[in-house]
Amino acid sequence: MPHSQSRLFPIAVAVAVSVMAGHPAAAQTVSVDQFISNVEGTMNAFTANLPTPNPPKPIIFSGQEVFAYGASIANVPLDALLQYADGLKASGVQRIDFNLGVTSLSNPLAMANYDALVRHIRQLGLYLAINPDFQNGEITVNTFQDFQNVAIKTYPQIVARYHPDNFVIVHEPTTQAARMGITTTPADWDAFIRAVEPLIKAASPHTRVGAGDCSHCNEETYFADFASIPTCNSSTLATGCLDFLTMDIYTDTELSLDTSWAETAHTSGKGVYIEETFAPKYLSGTPQDFQSNPGGAEVYTIIGSANAVFEDLDQLWLADMAKFAQAYGMEAITPFTTQTFFLYVTCSGTTCPDKTTGNSGYSPLVLPALAQGDLTATAKAYLADSQQFGVKTVTTLNNASYATLPSAFNPNCGGGNPCNPDSTVAPDMLASAFGTNLATETATDSTFPTKLGGTTATLVDSSNTSIPVHLYSVSQYQVNYLVPGNAQFGPATITVTSGDGTVTSGVVLVAPVAPGLYTASSNGQGTAAAIAVCAGTCSGWPNKLGNGQFWQYTFTPGCSEGSCALTLSWGSGDSVAIELYGTGFRHRAADAAVTATINGQTVPVGFSGAQGSDTGLDQVNVSIPQSLAGSGSVNLVVSVQDTVNNVTVASNTVSLYLK
Repeated sequence: MPHSQSRLFPIAVAVAVSVMAGHPAAAQTVSVDQFISNVEGTMNAFTANLPTPNPPKPIIFSGQEVFAYGASIANVPLDALLQYADGLKASGVQRIDFNLGVTSLSNPLAMANYDALVRHIRQLGLYLAINPDFQNGEITVNTFQDFQNVAIKTYPQIVARYHPDNFVIVHEPTTQAARMGITTTPADWDAFIRAVEPLIKAASPHTRVGAGDCSHCNEETYFADFASIPTCNSSTLATGCLDFLTMDIYTDTELSLDTSWAETAHTSGKGVYIEETFAPKYLSGTPQDFQSNPGGAEVYTIIGSANAVFEDLDQLWLADMAKFAQAYGMEAITPFTTQTFFLYVTCSGTTCPDKTTGNSGYSPLVLPALAQGDLTATAKAYLADSQQFGVKTVTTLNNASYATLPSAFNPNCGGGNPCNPDSTVAPDMLASAFGTNLATETATDSTFPTKLGGTTATLVDSSNTSIPVHLYSVSQYQVNYLVPGNAQFGPATITVTSGDGTVTSGVVLVAPVAPGLYTASSNGQGTAAAIAVCAGTCSGWPNKLGNGQFWQYTFTPGCSEGSCALTLSWGSGDSVAIELYGTGFRHRAADAAVTATINGQTVPVGFSGAQGSDTGLDQVNVSIPQSLAGSGSVNLVVSVQDTVNNVTVASNTVSLYLK
């Protein structure tokens, strides 16, 4: 889009724009408006000559979680980290990238934050890429071997812990070397890649490995070397290989080189994507040591990257990067400066909040924007681009609870609206997947075939095992399926193939338990779809059991809207239990606690496990204390301990009416 002609810049300055920004420093001095106009002109001319792919291949719209940078994550509030991920998803991001430090494993607080963040990313149904960085001062490095000795131990531990979809073994090798204070060669990094890749694949067979470079960092020889490393297959895994190559694009003058790199990657049989990108910076001069400077190129800018003067340019740049990626068959694009998805600032006199070294003046301003669910025009434009050009995804949630993850960015989630599903599943759980073009017809089959109405599905778990998925109903927008009982814990990819060949994929997090309770409304909200059992006189209870007990539904059968609750009443000599039906908790560990609360009061739990022979259906029995008689409408929640992830997981809240 053209930049606004009404743009105002409060700092009266004309500067020599460096080669980093795409224009010779000595040749011209330009104002900020002239700089923006020059970049926009270059991009418009570039995209006008892009080849037209036929058919166009969708790309992954990724995004860097800047707050998860290895050097700073230990000091970031956990709420902010999770809100950042929520905001990225609301901005159309389909994969989250972060740059973890080589020695982050040695920092317990950093790892606790990473553990929670990665779990949340997977709950959001997003892909994950980890790009480890050497960060200033991590360890003392006198030779490259000093770095390699540490990284060759920590990298396999990182992938074993998080099972990322992509792991970039090295990116920007000259920047990494500059931070270490040493000089390296392509041969050094080549040998390191070949040594560590087999260890990474052994630790996480699900993970793809890559390496990449920065096109404005004079790293052509490195990229050529990485392209020459064998592509991963069954015969090269043990000796060193790469699945993909990456590139960082921050200038408008290296696009011909970036194009060449994309073609080189394809020629070598590897995938390729843009791992980092953002619009060129407005610089005061050529930064000679930006690679080793902790503040990077930002310390040399006249105004920071998050200044409102650049908002239109940022939108144009990201849209053009998407067009570029699609034109040259790349896998993904990854904006780096994603703080701008939540906040732009303006300067006051000569003070610019986002210009402070290390963004110490800007980052605190982003926190309230995250908490309030603010999205900038750049975020909304990225969302629109993602919806148009991004890969088509299928999102899964618990078939009983319809568990969602409401956030400040999605305040209306829940109540049967699966706008932001919690994609945690458990083995033998009944799940619902939502998308488009999932089936060419509507069909149901209670025998759970692996092909229904022409639609099939597979699940590839964290061990990289592909498992056929059993289906029980399919339609254009929804597929209901049984999570394979032998799926390994960790992230997994569910792929649905419709009868016309349309393929749609999504991410789920396989956990030991993901409890959900069925409700009368069939959306996880409101009255429990359960049975109440009474022992004693049980005056007025309609159905007598052979053992002298009585039963009744807790809901009006067929009711799906409004008040569906049936009144439960009993005498002082009676005892009442509720048989709740759900899915996702039969495989709790033998010593894992199952608890239940009614209006916050803990109540006894009896049986918990699979419900007879009904596929995927689970049951939990809860006793109602006499003290709760006459409470009226009450809320009930069941919680189950997840001993693998060391968390307690609560079901959806269901209601009963106790007279």
